[in-house]
Amino acid sequence: MIDEVLDHRSMFGRVIIMYGTRSPADFLFPDEFRTWDEREDVEFYLTVDRPTEDYVGNVGVITTLLPKVELHPRNTVAVVIGPPIMYRFVVRDLLARHIPEGNIWMSFERQMKCAVGKCGHCQMHHFYTCQDGPSFNYAEVKGLEEAFA
Repeated sequence: MIDEVLDHRSMFGRVIIMYGTRSPADFLFPDEFRTWDEREDVEFYLTVDRPTEDYVGNVGVITTLLPKVELHPRNTVAVVIGPPIMYRFVVRDLLARHIPEGNIWMSFERQMKCAVGKCGHCQMHHFYTCQDGPSFNYAEVKGLEEAFA
């Protein structure tokens, strides 16, 4: 999704990428960090829960990055990708910053197995992630316990 935004950069206003992991050893595609950080049209923030001795940067969960940026709620669209437990806290903090429920998008792709709606592994109440998603806005799934479990 990030590549799609960056490939069509003129279609978007301000682009902020916030990336967090448990430790620097858990970074996926760290070469991308340098690319994002060097771009003048992207704001890139990185954090880890547990730093190593050689790590220099923000320490804390992903929500510790939110206060670092000024957001304009009506014009902000947040895309959240990660484990369900993280969704709870990130969504809570985005809502506290008055981001509309329909502007908070989450990916549930990690729940898919067969990708054709046969196994039911990705089912969240009446949604099949593989057929109806994999991305949903918070307004669509906020009452579904399966989305945040």
